[in-house]
Amino acid sequence: MKFISNLTSQHIARYPNLELKDLYKLLHQSALGASHANAADNILEKEFNLELDNLIGVDVEPTIDPISPDGKIARIHLRSYLNQGYAKDDLLTAFIRTANARDGSKEKLKKFCNCLRDLSKAKQLPFNPEDTDAFLNDVENKDYPTLRHSDIYKKEYEPSYRIVHLDYLSLT
Repeated sequence: MKFISNLTSQHIARYPNLELKDLYKLLHQSALGASHANAADNILEKEFNLELDNLIGVDVEPTIDPISPDGKIARIHLRSYLNQGYAKDDLLTAFIRTANARDGSKEKLKKFCNCLRDLSKAKQLPFNPEDTDAFLNDVENKDYPTLRHSDIYKKEYEPSYRIVHLDYLSLT
């Protein structure tokens, strides 16, 4: 629970207008890595390059944003990654390897969601417990689907990152 508490509080501080679905997405990525990226490698590469071609906004996020308890799964923020001079091909390769690894489990995600529920009941989240319960019951009934960021999160924060297992990415 301490890890989930720290992770959610960091993201709430960084993204004060995030919605509950954005926290759920974070926990989904923490528990399941990049398993949501189930397209063929060439499709993942095409989407990656398209996103890079349309990348806008300012580099305000950390390059490496660890999101798993062991620190091995991270959001690699594209703007800061590229501004640091790292190779886009290395990131793409690491992302595809992470997606193909299919690490993680829905059981872990379920535990993380239960921690989120407990944090809400303890008034440690900016969401009321009833809304949190309803949201988490809904995703549980749908077998913990992959969700997109909320519209407000996309508009305000312009997220642009890839989920990577850090064992697959050299940052030297």
